[in-house]
Amino acid sequence: MRDVTERIIKGAISVFIKKGLQATTQEVAKEADVAEVTLYRRYSTKENLFITVIKNVLENKFHSHIFEMAKEEKTELFLMNIIEDRLDILSKNYDLVRMLLSESLRGNLTNEINLPYIIFSSLQKGLESHFELKGQSVDTEFYARQLGGIFLSYVILPNEKPFNKLSIQDKKDIARKYAKSILSSI
Repeated sequence: MRDVTERIIKGAISVFIKKGLQATTQEVAKEADVAEVTLYRRYSTKENLFITVIKNVLENKFHSHIFEMAKEEKTELFLMNIIEDRLDILSKNYDLVRMLLSESLRGNLTNEINLPYIIFSSLQKGLESHFELKGQSVDTEFYARQLGGIFLSYVILPNEKPFNKLSIQDKKDIARKYAKSILSSI
């Protein structure tokens, strides 16, 4: 049973990354090597399959440990950790992220699987937690948007080398530059 579920998830991810919500259940069934009726029994609709698969991926790949990072006493290190972590995850999952952004821009995603919304809301909550622990009043929406812009730029604008392929030092240098830029406006 577990093997079939794993094949469906892997097959669906592969097909959805290529075609987004335009993919058909026939294509997913073929990729997963299952009967199309199996998909309908388990998920009833293509949209339910898409939501289930994407939620699974978002929870596994984009699970936020931002509240742990928020406990960092130094704001610059906290920001650096967030920037480095998110850029690394986004670049490792580049094709999936681009598909989710495309579907989001088309208005096809609910907030539970809307990647920009998930990223923004988790950033804002993490920033609120960090500055609350420090006893500072800060416009967390503004800074979450700044961070979101940084992340979006790495997905949309071409880079010489993906962030996850950079050296550890290069990653830290980039994260530090962005963190300093944000800190200068706090």
